[in-house]
Formats: sequence, C-alpha cells, structure tokens
Amino acid sequence: MKDGSDAPLVQHNGHEADTLPHMYTSVAWINDYLDPPATDQEQADLLTQAGFPLEEREEVQDDVRQDFEMTSNRGDCTCHLGLAREIAAASNRRLISPAPSPVAAGDSIHDHIRITNECPEACPLYTARVIRDVKVRPSPTHVSSRLVARGDIPRNNLVDATNFILFEVGQPTHVFDLDKLDGGQVVIRMARPGERFLPIGEDAVEIELDGSELVIADASKPVALAGVKGGALTAVTDDTTNILVEAATFDPVAVRHTSRRHNISSDSSFRFERWVSPAAVAAASDRLIELILEVAGGTLCEGACEDGAPLPEPHCVTMRTERCRQIIGMPVDDETMIGYLDRLGFQPSLQDGIVSTTVPVHRGDIDREVDLIEEVVRMHGFDAIDLPEDMRLRPAAMPPAVDCWRAVSNVLVGSDFVESITHTLIGEREATAFLEEGQAAMRVGKACAGGDPCLRPSVLASLLRVRKFNFDQGIRSLSLFERGSTFHDTGEQRVERRQIALLVDAGSDDLRPLRGVLERLAKLICGPGTRVDIDPTKAPSWYSPGGEVRFNETCVGWAGRLSTGTTDIFGLDAGMMAAELFLDPLMTNWPPDFTVNAQPAFPSIERDLSVILDEEVNWRNIHDAIEQLTLPAMEAVEFITVYRGKGIEPGRKSLTLRLRFREEDRTLRNEEVDAHVPDVIDCLKRTFKAEIRA
Repeated sequence: MKDGSDAPLVQHNGHEADTLPHMYTSVAWINDYLDPPATDQEQADLLTQAGFPLEEREEVQDDVRQDFEMTSNRGDCTCHLGLAREIAAASNRRLISPAPSPVAAGDSIHDHIRITNECPEACPLYTARVIRDVKVRPSPTHVSSRLVARGDIPRNNLVDATNFILFEVGQPTHVFDLDKLDGGQVVIRMARPGERFLPIGEDAVEIELDGSELVIADASKPVALAGVKGGALTAVTDDTTNILVEAATFDPVAVRHTSRRHNISSDSSFRFERWVSPAAVAAASDRLIELILEVAGGTLCEGACEDGAPLPEPHCVTMRTERCRQIIGMPVDDETMIGYLDRLGFQPSLQDGIVSTTVPVHRGDIDREVDLIEEVVRMHGFDAIDLPEDMRLRPAAMPPAVDCWRAVSNVLVGSDFVESITHTLIGEREATAFLEEGQAAMRVGKACAGGDPCLRPSVLASLLRVRKFNFDQGIRSLSLFERGSTFHDTGEQRVERRQIALLVDAGSDDLRPLRGVLERLAKLICGPGTRVDIDPTKAPSWYSPGGEVRFNETCVGWAGRLSTGTTDIFGLDAGMMAAELFLDPLMTNWPPDFTVNAQPAFPSIERDLSVILDEEVNWRNIHDAIEQLTLPAMEAVEFITVYRGKGIEPGRKSLTLRLRFREEDRTLRNEEVDAHVPDVIDCLKRTFKAEIRA
C-alpha cells in the first residue's frame, strides 16, 4: 500500500468520489513513455478507441489533466505506463519502459530484517528491501510536478516516491520506518481478535480488528492493513533515516473485505482489488528503490527478503484466426492479427491458422480465446466494424420455471400477499429454530456475516424478521411471501434448495385461509383436479399444529401454525400461519396439461351433512371413505366448514360436508338422492363414530 495514503483522498483520485473506476492522468507524464509524444487530443482519441472513454479535461499549468473511465477488469491501465502501452500499440509508437538497475552498496539485508509470510494464499508474494541513511525532504520538481498534474498533493520525497510508482507502473508500495519495527521482523498474518490499529492520517481513528483482516505486523503489533492502509506508529517522519521498502501483492477479496469492513479505502486498495500479478512485483520494487536513491539518497542493503507462494507459470492462450474473422464479421488477415497482438506484448506465433500467445504479466483479464479476439477488435477499431442497419432477432421462449413463478406470484399478490426480498443471513438462534434432527446451520466467515453468521435453513426466518419490523411500525395485518434459497448441513453434504414461503397472521388454529391459497397454487401448477392433502402426523418441530403438504401424493413442503416458541424468538406475540413449499421440480413442467370438458347439461342435487367427530379425524380420511362407497351418480364430496365451541365437547368438532349428485343424460329426482344419504351417514357412524348434528 502506498505511504501517501495518509492524506484524505482528493476529488481526483477516482475512487472515493466516483462510482465508476476512473484514472486521472497527466498528458506530459504519459508522454514520458512514448516516442514520439502524443498531443492531449491524440491521447484522448486513441484511448477512447481502445475502450477507455475520456470523461473530463482540465488544463493544469503547463500540462493537461485528463480523466479516463476504466473497466473494472483493466487494473493494468490505472497507471500512466499502462495507458501509454495502449497508445503505443494503437498508434504504432515506441513504448519507453523504465529499466531500473539499483546498485546495492551496503551490508546484508538479513542483518536488519526477517520476513515471515503465514498466509501465502492471501499474500502470494511479499518482498522487502532496506535503505539506510536516507534524508527526508521535499521532492524534486520532476517528481512533484507529475503528482500535482494528476491532482495529488506532494508530501515528502519518500511518500511521493511510492505515489509516483503507483501511478507510473500500477504497483502499490509502502515505506516503513525500519527503526520503529519491533523485533527486526515483518510477519504477514491474520489479525488477532481485539488487536488495535491506528491508520495513517491526520484525522485517523484507532480501530479494533476482529481477526478476519490480513495485516502486516512486527514482533508485537499490526503495522499495516495489508493492501489498504499503513499504520501511524511505523510511518516515516522528518527524523526517519532507515527505511524498509515493501512491494507485494494481495488477494483482491481479502483487500476488499478489509476495506469494506472498516470503511477505509485508498488508491492502493483500489488497485489491489483489480489484481496485481506477483510476477510484476520485482520490477516495480527495483523502480521504487532507484527513485528513492535518487531523491532521498542513502545506501541500499545487499539482497532482498521475500516470502510467499511460487511465482505463477506463464499463461498461454490460443486463438483460431478463422474463428476471429467469424466473430468480428470482417476479413482481417492473419498477419494483421499477429501485428496487433505483438504490439500489445503477447509474443504471438502462427501455425496452421492458430495463434499461440503468452499473456503479459500485467494482463490478468486475458484467459480464453474470445479475450484475444476482443484485443484484435480493439486494435482494429470498433468504428471500423460495419453494422447492419437491421438486426433480425427471434425472442427466446420464456423458461417454464420463470413463467410459472410469475404466474405463482400473480396468484399470491391477488390473494393479498406482499412479496418480500430479504438477505439469506440470519442469527444463530433464528437458524436453530428451523433445523430438523441431524441438520446443522451453515456458517459464513465473520467478514461476510455483519453480525448474522448463519445462512437461513428456511425463508420463514427472514419473513418473520420482516413481519416483526412491520409490526413495530404499527402494521397489524400483513401477509408475506418470498421465493429464495435455503441452506443446511447434514454432516455428509451441504444442501441448498429453493423454497417458497408464505406467512399469514392468524388468530386461531384455522388453516382454511392458507389452505385455500395452497389449493389455488396446486391447481395453477398441476392443473384442475389436483388433490391437496395436509398430513398432520408429519410436521417439523416449528409447527404446532402443522402437517406435510402433498400435491397429488407428491410431498411439496409443510404448512401449519408456527409454535409459540418459534414466534417468541422473533419477538412476535401474535399467532402466525405459515407454509414452506419446494415447488421448483413441479415448475419445470409448466404449463400443466389441461383437459377441456363440456359444461354439464343437467343440474346437480346437493345434500349437506353436519356431523360431530373426534378432533383427530382427518378430512381426507372422511372424503376417501365416502368416495369408496361408489354411490350411483355421486359427483363430488366437498368440505364446507368446521365448528368448535359452544355445544361441542372439548376434543370434538362439528364438520359440515356437501354431497353433490348428477347424471350426465337426465335430471335426477330428489327421491333418488335421498335414498343414498343414509348410506353415507351409516359409513360415518361406523368408521368414525360420528354423531349426526341436529
């Protein structure tokens, strides 16, 4: 990380103030690496053509400051040499790259420092050099003027040197006061929970680390947030004479986590989040050492300390020239393609229509054939590609599952439900409430949790949070639904499933309103006549009462009243009805097959019966028992209502059902239907010990 990050980020850094990645440049600075130089207009035109459009332009003394928009995958162009490389390739200019060769004249670096890298996966390479007897003073004009031209504030020769190298070659670096490093050692490790760290900066506030951050430490304390910010306790001052120069690379995810975790960002974190190749570190380190020796004097100690993973092997990518022509739709010949890639530094070779390349170390965005094709297009010029005036498109068919979900959503919204979109992370106590025997919650690292360490095993956990929030805002009646992922660990595997969850306020144990919604969903997804059963003998522990929901004998989830123990966890006193449905397998068969039948030609005759039964008797058993009588002309057996209360003994209920009879070829007479009703009554008395209610 660059030592210059002690200053507040100014408007021109393109990181804090802008939502899109930007690069503020000095026209003269870019021309330091071009032969012949390019005017500000030429630079703007060539970089815009290469995919980096000009956003702003401002004259600064004898220079011009220009702001170019960067794509997030082109970290190599967040520096002047990177942009000069693009200009040289696009205009066939000669690129003048720095060729540093610092001379070591001091004692061995191992007499002063020892490096230990405990986290090579998060820090693939860490290097350190030592310079003794430097003099801290203002930077010479040729350094400070370049920084001022792009919008930075010069500090001193050491800080400015790290800033200069960052914006010259794109390598963040850092300078420590060697004499302030305890124990003569540098350790790259994870922070220890509770450790304190004071960042560089006039208004910096000491922060507490939680153990998820990668830090650079000495023998006793963290001295830097790796890739993000240096520490005030080891920062260079006017009295500094001996320095340790760091050049390293860090995992983009680790840097991004630390930056977001503590709301600290810098030009260094901006660059590291876009990847820095370990293979580019050594050259940048030499360039910084040479510049420090030039502007601050001192003696370079012999050797370098480094630790990390082995350097990556060169990455090779091939491209079929005929495929390239097919993609871009233009007859670009093979030699022209070779020329473009050669100017970009890919060392191309052609054999049998296949171009083989070695990807330059700074191009982390090149991974496959189409990436090379894009490079050819950029060099050839996007404006050179002919575009047809008319483009014929055939809209793709809506995937069945997507179309079905829209239909399901419409049904639920039409049933007065409100859709919710929530985060998958919840608290540990909330997760435990929705785990069955043999299941465990899946946890995430502290970095991602933000106080909620578990992935939800049920979408209901998220909906209950939403209901609690709305209840606190005075909303007394609310029905919610959401479709989202659920997670749990069985010990043998980690399971992720898509679930539709419904949550309804309920004042009693009456499941009928929710059951009606389930029946509408069943008919929608599986077609008319779909049978919906709720088996009360199979329900997870968070329902009381509840049951397993089946569509045509296929288990699709659970429904019921949430137990008070479950709702209490979320601070809800009111009763809640809920359902959890796993409908994705059924949705893939959307739309269902429909059979169209003619409307009945003759009227039906209906008879209602009210019977008193034990509470445990299930409606489905009653329905099946009556259907098994196979009464002549009986068309349907329908549930009407259930009553519990005055006049009904505890443990009993009054159930009302409807029998419907119809003939296809004639009108039934009442006497014919009345003759069958006693058979139904007898069946109910015999099978369920029912009493006919007067």
